[in-house]
Amino acid sequence: MLMSFLLRYRLAAASVGRALAILLTVLAALTGAASAATLLDVRFGITSADKTRIVLDISGAADYDLAGDSAGAGSLIVTLKDVTPTARVKGAAGKGHVASYRLEPAGGATTLTFALGRTAKLDKAFVLDPRGDVAHHRLVIDLHSAPKGELIASLPKKYKDITAVIEANAAPERAPVAAPAAAPAIETPEPKRPAPRLAGADWPTIVIDPGHGGGDPGAEGQNGTREKTVTLAASLALADMLKAKGRYKIILTRADDTRLGAKQRYEAALKAKPDLFISVHADALDDKEVRGGSVYTLSEEGKERSAEEALTQDDFQVYDLKMSEVDPGLGGILYDVAQTATLTSSQKFAAMLANNLEGVTPMLKNSLRKKDLRVLLAPDVPAVLLELAFISNEKDEANLNSKKWREKTMRAVAASIDQYFDEKAKAAEASVAEPRQAG
Repeated sequence: MLMSFLLRYRLAAASVGRALAILLTVLAALTGAASAATLLDVRFGITSADKTRIVLDISGAADYDLAGDSAGAGSLIVTLKDVTPTARVKGAAGKGHVASYRLEPAGGATTLTFALGRTAKLDKAFVLDPRGDVAHHRLVIDLHSAPKGELIASLPKKYKDITAVIEANAAPERAPVAAPAAAPAIETPEPKRPAPRLAGADWPTIVIDPGHGGGDPGAEGQNGTREKTVTLAASLALADMLKAKGRYKIILTRADDTRLGAKQRYEAALKAKPDLFISVHADALDDKEVRGGSVYTLSEEGKERSAEEALTQDDFQVYDLKMSEVDPGLGGILYDVAQTATLTSSQKFAAMLANNLEGVTPMLKNSLRKKDLRVLLAPDVPAVLLELAFISNEKDEANLNSKKWREKTMRAVAASIDQYFDEKAKAAEASVAEPRQAG
């Protein structure tokens, strides 16, 4: 039955894909000129002896690709699509790991080649949207000292589609590997009260993931507050509220000062097969004036990495089907179906959460955000990362330590969870009750 569904999906997807490609081509032709952005400036920062930050100031949102050259100490190549440089940006000497850089505008795009004077690898790259007094977008690229050769290995891989990812990573035979240590998940007892659910349905399982812990304290506030402490306090408060409702099964990835790596948190989400995953954190910036909460879902950049992660686990499953045991093309379709549905659900819950938190606690102006975060990678688990506040801001730090603030904020989170599952139940009831069309 599953095979029949997937074959039908393949045919339908091909037709829809061709129509969508034509539509996108037309739209691109009509709006290309209006969507072009400008490269305003190129800046460098030396954050430590081993780290260099490159900042590209861009007038509007822009897609970018990262590539590399291994000649000499290496070069980082950044291509900005639909971006043209201003006259003042012409290439010059760099700082830190960057000896110099040059620009090559062509066909409406701009390629910047950063020649390294010292070998380094890509630590991370991300985009900051306009906020506060900054009216433009910023592409931030962090380099970290590393041996020659690690630059190319650290760059994101590019694939045509999810099937290509699976084909590139799938091995004909896999050598037996030791099973990774199970993430220490703490399961709370199931509620004793009857749950207001559809007949025969299980209680939704919710995994709450308090960020950091143990020897990984996370960020620290101006008055010494540690992120690991406030995320645990908020998560425990949320777990208690949800248990009291008598309609959810709650799992905490940690219930004490235990250190868990991102991989363990991610595996805990997969093992529990939850209906919702919430990772709780507190943000931090050098700018102590910035404050407010935000909600993250998986970015487009994270979708390919999600599929690549799947292939590193021999027992990885999507919809209870082992990925290692299916044809790569079929696996690609199945993975794409799961991921598309999951991202839609994640974004729906994120919007509810951000809306319910508005007015209860300070929120960033653009509070709905996307990022390539490992804890959000599971393809069939709706997931969000909640940044409660900026622990680096003194007022937000005081809130994070306030029991009153914590309780009212977590009540808003609990209300968002109720709203999300209530709407799912209504949609399911409507689907069951909908009369069949006469054929």
